[in-house]
Amino acid sequence: MNKLVCGILTLTFCLCCASALALDLSDIPEVRWEFSVSLTELKSQYAMLVNGDNLLDESFKPDPLVKVTGVKRATSAAVYLEKTAAEALQSMFNAAGMVTEFTYVNEKGKEKVATYGDKGMVLYLKSGYRSYGTQATTYANYLARNNNVDDGYVAKPGSSEHQSGLCADILNDTYAGRPTMTQDFKWTPEAQWMKANCAEFGFILRFLEEAEEETGIKFEPWHFRYVGKEIASYIMSRGITLEAFTEEANEAIADFEANGGDVEEQLAFEAKRLNAPPESFVLDEYGEDGDAEISLMF
Repeated sequence: MNKLVCGILTLTFCLCCASALALDLSDIPEVRWEFSVSLTELKSQYAMLVNGDNLLDESFKPDPLVKVTGVKRATSAAVYLEKTAAEALQSMFNAAGMVTEFTYVNEKGKEKVATYGDKGMVLYLKSGYRSYGTQATTYANYLARNNNVDDGYVAKPGSSEHQSGLCADILNDTYAGRPTMTQDFKWTPEAQWMKANCAEFGFILRFLEEAEEETGIKFEPWHFRYVGKEIASYIMSRGITLEAFTEEANEAIADFEANGGDVEEQLAFEAKRLNAPPESFVLDEYGEDGDAEISLMF
């Protein structure tokens, strides 16, 4: 008797789920969004491209901008980031602290194993948000020290990602105490661990060694930019720049619209799916008791 009741309840549940799914299917846009990254992520503030061709206005300031806490700093000054980026950074620093052993490649091309004590791998935050005015001063001071030569190491005001509040310069204990950041930081286990794991927290290694001409900025193994996990995974798994990704994304949007896609409709659909309960449907499979199996899609 109990099995019969359970069977009836299961069948009723399945029919309700199937009906709900059928209703949901009617909301699917006629033109499918095919790009690997959701349109929602492409349209978010975290996907913004900041460089010499895409300048931030002098008045731009991230909101909300928060003081980064709970991490070690390579400076006595407070460091600020956009709130979501700051939280992601804290998570990455915490994850590094759980690392007790990491295999890396040294400057001689040899594999080495770095071991850490109870505190794990320790990262140091060097810098985050910089205002337009601060960047202008930084740029002018650098030119004064460098015989007025712009060699791509310091961004012009308005072209610096630091003004976005979405990037951070991160070092280890050895490099944290040095007066300048140098490219040989790439041979450290901390730099290599961050490059290998940053996407898990929504960050990318922004300025690649093999793409200096493309980005217009010299290789910076310490500079990590927050773009969100979806975009970060796409970029880091392909080893491309944010410039290349932005070009691909813009082409995907253009193709979508050329095929009759509606951007606002797609964004509304993605928002609905994001907030919807898990979808369920009856599989063409049966359990040992003979009842149909149910699949839940999260």
